[in-house]
Parts: sequence; structure tokens; C-alpha cells
Amino acid sequence: MWRFGRPSGTEVLRWRCQGSSRDVCCKLHTRALETTFNLSLRSDGICGTIKRRHLSFPNKTTSSYRNTWRELRTSMCYSISGLNSRFFCTYEPVTDPIEIHKQKLALWFSHLPQEERQFGGYFSPETMHVEPLILERHPDEDKGLSPFKAKESVSIRPSLTVEQLFDASINANKARGLNVLLYGAVGTGKSTVVRKLVLDWCAGSIFSQFKLVLPFSCEDLSYLSKSTSLRDLVGRKYMHLRKTPYLSGDNDKAKDVLFIFNGMEKMKLDFRIGSTELCSDPNEAIPSGAVVVNLLRKYLLPEASILVTTRLSAVDRVPKKYIKRYVQICGFNDPDRQRAYFTSRLLQQNGDKPDKAAEMLIEMLYLNLQRETQLATACFLPSYCWLTCATLHLLHFTDTKAPIRTLTGTYTSFMRLNFGGEVITLDGSVSSQEQQNSLMLYVVRTVGKLAFDGITNKRTSFSDEELEQWVGGKTKTDEELQQLAVFRTDVLDFFLVPRDDHGADPESGGRRYVFAVPAMQEYLAALYVVLGENKTVLEKLTKEVSEALGQASEDITSLLSILSKLIPFRIFAIFNLLKLFPKLFERVSSLSKGRIANTMAAEMFRSEDSFNEDVLDQVEQSLLGVHGPQPQQETYTRAFELYPIFMGGLLHYGNRRLLDQLGCNIKSHTVAQITRALRRHLIKESQKKQPPEELMDLLVLLYEFQNPRLTAEVLQSIKTINLSTVRMTPHKCFVLSTVLGCTRSSFHLNELNLSSCHITPELLQMLWPAFHHTSNLKLCDNYLSDTGISYLLEALSGNHSLQQLSLMHTGLGDQSAQMLAERLGQHDMLKELNVAYNNIGDSAALTLVDACREHPNIHTVHLYLNQLTDVGKQSLYVRGGPRVKEGRRVKVLASVTEGSDISEDWHPILSVIGKNSLSWERDRVREQLLVFLKDLEWGRKQHPSFWKKLHFRRVESVVRQTLRLLEKSSDTGTGNGTK
Repeated sequence: MWRFGRPSGTEVLRWRCQGSSRDVCCKLHTRALETTFNLSLRSDGICGTIKRRHLSFPNKTTSSYRNTWRELRTSMCYSISGLNSRFFCTYEPVTDPIEIHKQKLALWFSHLPQEERQFGGYFSPETMHVEPLILERHPDEDKGLSPFKAKESVSIRPSLTVEQLFDASINANKARGLNVLLYGAVGTGKSTVVRKLVLDWCAGSIFSQFKLVLPFSCEDLSYLSKSTSLRDLVGRKYMHLRKTPYLSGDNDKAKDVLFIFNGMEKMKLDFRIGSTELCSDPNEAIPSGAVVVNLLRKYLLPEASILVTTRLSAVDRVPKKYIKRYVQICGFNDPDRQRAYFTSRLLQQNGDKPDKAAEMLIEMLYLNLQRETQLATACFLPSYCWLTCATLHLLHFTDTKAPIRTLTGTYTSFMRLNFGGEVITLDGSVSSQEQQNSLMLYVVRTVGKLAFDGITNKRTSFSDEELEQWVGGKTKTDEELQQLAVFRTDVLDFFLVPRDDHGADPESGGRRYVFAVPAMQEYLAALYVVLGENKTVLEKLTKEVSEALGQASEDITSLLSILSKLIPFRIFAIFNLLKLFPKLFERVSSLSKGRIANTMAAEMFRSEDSFNEDVLDQVEQSLLGVHGPQPQQETYTRAFELYPIFMGGLLHYGNRRLLDQLGCNIKSHTVAQITRALRRHLIKESQKKQPPEELMDLLVLLYEFQNPRLTAEVLQSIKTINLSTVRMTPHKCFVLSTVLGCTRSSFHLNELNLSSCHITPELLQMLWPAFHHTSNLKLCDNYLSDTGISYLLEALSGNHSLQQLSLMHTGLGDQSAQMLAERLGQHDMLKELNVAYNNIGDSAALTLVDACREHPNIHTVHLYLNQLTDVGKQSLYVRGGPRVKEGRRVKVLASVTEGSDISEDWHPILSVIGKNSLSWERDRVREQLLVFLKDLEWGRKQHPSFWKKLHFRRVESVVRQTLRLLEKSSDTGTGNGTK
């Protein structure tokens, strides 16, 4: 997950701070020193420290400058490292090499990778760390077991803490230090445990028996080509320890030293005497592997203790006689540890303030884990806990001010954290660049191929025979077989777990396997396709021939040019055909990229998936579970709607750059070819009317693609965006705003329907850019309240083409009506305003209608189902009459009656109520319908005409029918309303 000793940017800055005072004074001009430094780091770090120390040095000597800069420099260094400068002298730098070592280690190991910073700048390893289960277990007991082992297999053993690893009671020979080997599968948290160990030692909370802790990355050591002594090796990495007496070999000073070698599987260690000579002199130069071997042999500094971490495949590289204690890290074996992890990352979204939304997410997640679902099995590994948190953080805590994050980027970051830069090796030796095989590319060609086959055949579970077919492949050489064995031991179980229905195959009775996280199958299959690994026989043949001819093209051309002067040119016609193969390959390759685009479009707009929930809701349900009535029989056939979205996201430059670090290169010309072909398909499909969920998926695809030009061209063919009933989350709102933000200023939507989308006032703020491009905006059935209306009116101030605004059933009160009345003049094109089914009273309604009468274009106002009295309704009817000057009438829809007559708009009013009566508050709807009946009965009595009475009875029958529908469905639950 991370490497030891890689200095961060802040560490480089600190090194510069410790440079020569004379050099600093020469480089800094007096005028520059009189300004306030504004270094863009943590606000409570350098920036806050320097701002409190405004530099101004009038009439001072160079010596004074040095003293002042030394004081500032020391304070800066402590601020960067997170240490409190009040505990140290700010005028005299620390000179004790051990204290300097602790400060530097604390700085290095506190640095978090970019992927961790997405959870908030206030996180630190201390706040995020949850201790995994650690057991004393010999690796021979784990042969053939998956890292996702059953809880019963670990519950019978007492767990260990990190501090107990070097318990003095287990060491009978006090003259020798302990050698402890910590092993575990990929993603169990080995590096994270070591990181926390080092930080705790620096803080003085553990391992007080060790005065010096020296962490090393075995990967870094494996790249050292020159021989070096132990003291030079330490001094090269930790310059301040070049003269430390603890490594001299004198007396027993080494008993206070703890060496840590992280990732032993990445280093070649040979314990044969003939291959690695014995060495007991810490000053003798030998290969770096020999240094580690002699330390483990206890031939070099035998008093020192050693902690080695490794994966399962490399455990046997150290002979058993050199290991005193084998310790296995088992991850999070119970829901309580998992919940503690999720709480540390999701519950602190607002710093110290508890977040109710995060608390609800954690509770739902915990309930899903307690069901012993597939997710609970996956979260046995802390890495999958990280992926779960990162996904939920993306879906529910998207911040418009933070850098743009995508679901594809989250999964790509997950791969980089676990497999960044790794290559497949047999014994830890470093091979040449040409011979190196990227581990991630190996995953794509094996597990990705399996995932692709599953999606092609609509399968999510796989038998042992299928694993052998796709993962084993056609291995021939011994080296390939050894690579496969290492891959199976270390990596395969990271992706595939036994199915949680007790594993039985209904046909063969054998065990079946599924991907630990369902979306991982779609991600790896998408990566397999985008990398071009699913080549046809023709593509493979033309590529091989093209490469062969390309290498020999210059020689062939030279030879033909000489022979053509001696022999008739017609004879060489057949040779000229050879030159066509590169062009043929380019043509076949272009067709291949077109096929990828066809696949994306076909998978994106499958008719059988049109009634599914949108893809982001599907992702959330896979993590939080489905709460409520469960299906009696679970089915393992499901839609793969993330598959094309991942394919689009992988073409984004940011993901391609990360994948290139993993050894998976996607060429820019490949992206251009796929994009050109995809543009045609997306424009064609977007012109068709799509269900709201499918339209949301299309917007997510465009967002994941992160191609503004393509997005703008596709949206030009869309005139209506209807997302009604789609449950909008912060991330979906951000997706909609970002995608619409790619369009030109002239872009115009006929309608934007966001009715029944669970939009809150907070989400309205994220949707501001989306409100600038529509003439008909529907926000019905969302609780906006007065606060939300204030945000909405502010956002709509930039929309000068708005013609219809629907705010029915949005919790508006009198204050909202007053604000609407004040802002109507900003929208000259507005023609219709719908504020029905709210909490608007008589006075505010009259004010709003008066403002509509003054408006040049408004002709209809919907006010039915508000808190209006009979007197208020009559006043509204009168106010809606034609104005004297213009003769224009504002139609006010407040009831099915207008005075003693039936409103000409009674049918639209009852139609809307009938469609939404089952989803609205039934008691209130029933009360309003009874009021309508009372008004109709009174009006009917005012007219002696038989035909008038018949018309009144007809309307009454419709009202009574709606009332009966309410009564009939009162015991069967609620339904979904439509507009």
C-alpha cells in the first residue's frame, strides 16, 4: 500500500529549511523578507506559523537575519511534521540523532497518498487506524486456505497486539534478538500495521525497549546494484545516523535496535552459504540482499531484533530455523472491527460535528454486514473496507469545491494502492525491463478474461473448472507455471471468494466462486476490453504479421530496390503486397475500436435493463443491502450496467495515467478511435425517449468519460431531461450539473423534470448550473421549504428563458410566496407558475396573484390544495379577472369551483390529484376532496337548470371516485406518483 522512506513534498521543503543560513540569506532579498509567506499547505501548519510571524527587518545586520530565519525555520519544520513546537526550543535545533530520526520518521510515515486525502484533510493515520486481527500461527497451517477464511478458524486462538510481537517472555536467549515474520494476503493491512507501529514508536507509546527503529522497503533494497555495508546502508537512507553507536557491533548495543523489512516478497534472498557469504562486520561492503540474510542469520548484529513482512508465497524463502515467531495478520474478522473502520472514515465528514447522514449510512452498512452477506466476506480484508468507504464517500459526500472524482477513478485508485508498480517475479529477483511482467496486466489477462466471459454469458459465479480454464490458461513453460503458482497464492483469492449461498453448484455440486465486490467483475471486464485483450483470430494474426514485416520493412525495401534493376519489376509484385499488411492491420485495428464502441452502446441501452434502478443506486444497494421485503428466492442473473460506464471512464486521461503506472497502457490514438465511433451511437440513442433511470445512466457515462466536447455534442440532441422519481444524491446532482456545465451558453432544454427526486435545499445549491438551460422546470414533490426557495430563486436569476415553473408539493409557506412575488419580475418570459399543494395562506396567495397580474406574460397560477379559506378563494377568483388596460386575464386555479360555477379547469386539477393521491398525505388530500364536494353541492343548489345540475353531479362523481380509491388503498400501502 505504501513504501518506506519515500520523502514527501513537505519533507523536501524541510530539508531545504535545514540548509545553510548563509545560503538562505544570500538568496532572500530584504524586500522579499518583508512580505508574508503564503505556502499552500495545511492552514494550521506552515501557513499559519509564518503568517503569525510577519517578517520585517529594518536596520538589522546579516547576523540578525540569520537568527530570525533560524527561529522561523525551526517553527516551520515542527509545523510541517505535525509536532508541537512548544515542546521544543525554537532557538536551538535538536541535535540528538535519535530525536531527529523520530521526527523524520513521523513526518515520512504521516504522509498519506493522494487516494487517502479524498476523505478530508483532517484525517490522519491515528484517527483512521483500526487494529486488525493478529494471530500467532505457523504458515503450514494455512496451506490452501483463502484469506476470506471462516470466522471459526480464527476464533479459537488468542489475538495479539503489535506491542506483544516482541514480548521478552518468548525469548529464552537474551543474547539474541527476536526474528518475527508477519505474513498475510494482499489487502490484509501489513503495511498499514507497520506504519502505525513506527508512528507509535516515534510518539513513545510502544516498544520502549528499542531505542532505534530502522524501517526499510525491500523493494527499494532490491534495486541497489552496488555492494554496501550495513552502516553505509543505514547512513545512506538516514544521514543523521551515520555515526550512531548502535550499529557499531561493540558490546551489546544492537539489542536496542529493531530492523523492519517490509515486503520481503519483492527481494531475492538466498540463504545458501555458497551463494551468500557470511559477514559479521557492519562496515564490510556486501550486496543488500546479503546484508538482510546475515541479519536474519544472526551472524550480523545478533542482538538486534527484526520484523519482516511478506505475502504468503514468500514465507518459505526464509528457513524456519531463522524465525522465532510466525505471526499472521487476518484483517477484520468480525462486523465490529469493520464498523469501527467505517466509523473512523465516514462519521467525521464535518470534523468534530456528528453527521446524521453518515450515522444512518453506517447503521445500514452494519446491518448488511451482520447478515453475513458477500460484502461481509469481502470486508474481511481492510482493502475492501477502504473501497466500500471510498464508494460511499463518493455517492453521498461529493463536494463541489473538491477535485472531481469518479467511480472509475475510485476503482483505479484501489488497484494502484494494492498493486502499484508491481511485477511478477519468481524469487524476488529484479529482471530486466523487457522481461518484467506487470502484475496488474497479468490480473487483466487472467481474472479480467474470466470477468469478461462471465458478462458475455450473463454469469456472476464460476466453477473450479472455469477458473482453471481462464486463469490457468495455456501455460507451457516452467517459468509460466511458477508465475501462476505465485499469482494463485497471493492475488487470486484477493478477487474471488466462495459464494455466500454455501457454495453448492446446483448442477455439479461443486463449489462456485464470485467476485468479492460485484462491481469488480464489471471493472476488470471493462479494462480487459479497453486494453484490447479480447482480440479476434484475424486481429491477432494481422498484428503478428504487421509487427514482423514492420521490423523487416527497411531491409525488404532496400533489397527490392537493388534487384528491380536486374530483374523485371513484375516479378516483385507479390513482394509489394507485403507492404499492404501494416495498412490492413490499421484497418482491422480501427474496426476493433469500433466494435468496442458498439459494445459500449449496446450494453448501455439494453431494453431489458430499462426498468432497473439507475446504476448508482445499484452500486449503493450492493453495499448497503436492500432494506424491506426480501425476494423469496435469490437470483444470480443480474444486469451489468456498470460495465459500459467503466469502459467510458477508463478512457479518461486521469485513469489512463494511473493505469500506465500499473503497466496497463491505453494509447491516445485508441481513445480517439473509440470516441469517434462512440459519438455516433450515443447521439443516435440519446434522440430516443429514455426512461428516467436510463437517462441518469447516460449522464453518469458522460460524467465518467470526462470529455467535455463529446458531452456537449451528445447533449445537443437531447431536448428533455426527465429524471422524475430518480432518487437524487449529492453525487447525482453533481453529475447533472457537471454534464450540463459542458454545454455552450446557447444550449437550451425544453424541459428539466426533477419531480419526486428527494431534492433538499442543500442539493439545490449543487444544481445551480443545471437551472440555467431550461424553459420548463419541474421540482414537484420535493421538500424545498422556504430556505430551498431562496436558493432556487438565486440560481434562477441567470435563466432568462424560463417559461414554466412547477413547485407543487414542495413545502412552501407564506414567506416563499412573498419571495416569489418579489422575484417574478426577473423572468419576463415566465407564463405559468404552479405552487399547488403547499402551505400558502390567503394573504400571501393574494400578494402572489397581484404580482402575476403585473407580470407581462404570466397567464396561469396553480394554487389549489393550499391553506385557503372560502373567502380567500373567492378573492383570488376576483383578482384573476381581466385587467382594465390590457384586458389580459390571469387564470387562478384554486378549486374545482369559481364562485357558484364550475371551474373550466376542474378536470386538470382532479387529474393531477388522482395521479398523486396515493403518494401524497392521504388525510390532507381526503380533507381537500371533501371541501370540493361541499363547494360542488353548494354550487349545484344555486342553479335551477337541469343541465347545470347534471354537470355538477358529473364533477362530484369524479371527486367521489377519487375518495373511494383512497379508502380502498388505505390498507395496501402507498404507490408512486407521476406528473
